[in-house]
Amino acid sequence: MARPGADPGVSRAPTGRSDEALAARAAAGDRDAFGVLIDRYHGRVYRFALVRLRCGADAADVAQETLCRAWKSIGRFDPTRCFATWVLTIARREVIGVVRTRRRKERDGARERDRLGSAADGRAPVDDVEMGDVWDVARRVLDAETFELVWLCYAEDRTPAQIARVIGSTGVAVRVRLHRARRKIEGACEEMTEDGATTGGGSYGAA
Repeated sequence: MARPGADPGVSRAPTGRSDEALAARAAAGDRDAFGVLIDRYHGRVYRFALVRLRCGADAADVAQETLCRAWKSIGRFDPTRCFATWVLTIARREVIGVVRTRRRKERDGARERDRLGSAADGRAPVDDVEMGDVWDVARRVLDAETFELVWLCYAEDRTPAQIARVIGSTGVAVRVRLHRARRKIEGACEEMTEDGATTGGGSYGAA
């Protein structure tokens, strides 16, 4: 995503400022401040979208649209809140939109295949996400939404309260789901170890 063009007379935003301070400057019209936020968050939003969508092109579109929406809405951002949580909330809405579009296309495609009597499944290839063995296990044993919670917690280092704001839930519900997810992942890893497989990967901490 290209940065918004700088206005004449607006000074370059110092990169050492906090996200929230940069967002406040951006809300006041400092385009360079938002440019720094783009540098900081484009990759993070892309990776967040990629783990759910598993398609590089779709993840790139989500990152682009998320930061465009963030720029348009920056005047409504509360600088006393966490900017990362705010951006990831926007990103999650965009991801949900892509998932819904995919499902609609899949339903339409299934109807068309039924009508034509075709055996082809018509699914487009997706990009695999390169992760450690534990992440591979997590993707295998968890549903997509629970995997998203685990990613937000351990890859994005979000607290249960922040995750709750992203997904529209409660901190208690998030903690319960994370606890169950860890138990499920640990059980699967133990089974792999008993079968002689190498689990590897990182370890999960407390939520």
